[in-house]
Amino acid sequence: MTIMVHASGIRGYLEVMQDLNFDPEPLLAQHNITLDQLKQDDAWLCQRSVINLFEQTAAIAQCPDLGLRVSRHQDISVLGVLGIILQSASSIRGVIEYTSDFMFLHGPGLVMSLNQPSPLFEDAAEVIFEIQINGYAPQRQTIDNCLGTTHRILKWLAAENYELKAVSLPHKPIAAISEYQRFFGAPILVNQERAALHLHRRTLESQPHSSNPALREIAQDYITRHFRNPAEMVSSSVRKALRIHLATPRADKIRIAAMLGLHPRTLQRKLASEGTSFDEIKDEIRKELALQYLWETKIPMSQLANILGFSEQSALSRATKRWFGRSPKEVRNAKGQLSI
Repeated sequence: MTIMVHASGIRGYLEVMQDLNFDPEPLLAQHNITLDQLKQDDAWLCQRSVINLFEQTAAIAQCPDLGLRVSRHQDISVLGVLGIILQSASSIRGVIEYTSDFMFLHGPGLVMSLNQPSPLFEDAAEVIFEIQINGYAPQRQTIDNCLGTTHRILKWLAAENYELKAVSLPHKPIAAISEYQRFFGAPILVNQERAALHLHRRTLESQPHSSNPALREIAQDYITRHFRNPAEMVSSSVRKALRIHLATPRADKIRIAAMLGLHPRTLQRKLASEGTSFDEIKDEIRKELALQYLWETKIPMSQLANILGFSEQSALSRATKRWFGRSPKEVRNAKGQLSI
């Protein structure tokens, strides 16, 4: 199944290309994206094509901070009807929860979740952003863009109550870290387990300046009556929980089932009815992350084994042999050569 995303998600791309005096049409054609589509916010684009377009454009146009530059042109209006709901939430926590519940309206491959407390700051929560696609694709620019736009939207909603303690990147940026620090106004932590904004808990409980409960009820009622969230599948909830706790002892079936309020056997049955299993989901996440870190970072194998929740480095080696027929080092050296 092709995962799609609204064209509003790359609003600003053409403006950045104009600023760089770079003709984007050949690259757009290469990725089967038309200029007309980019001018229609509600047009659906293949998410993998958008991800690849961003990466290739950044390289050819020599614009290593492309994702951040594009996000400067984006605001809450890129989210369409979801943006209306967010503006009516009673707290910033509510904004994040509504985004988590209804992000599928903007793109089913985009996932936001809230982890509290942050594993890095006791007085903060972790707003996690994940991009789910079929197979592997470099996501550095798209992750930067998603974090940048989320930061801008939350900062606008929270106004003077916005306190960003740090930003976690699951890669080392190509652009200078100082560019990121200027954009976010906070410390930048590279080669982290996941992409996230670490917000002070005071920000979570603050009220958005545009709060309107009546508007929220109208918009939410419309969405729940007309749309079904694919993330309601148990497998999606398991994936989200595993992604947060993968590097901890909590990433087992019994604990994840408890987090979801299910008996382990009930969880197993529900996953089976969706054509998968707990172990399959966990293995799939590990495989995706292994490629991401081997190809987009230079972190030591011992650190990667820990991120993936392996008890020892030899377990990582056995897993990569099973997934790719090669050792972790061989996979890293074969970037762009493996057919995944």
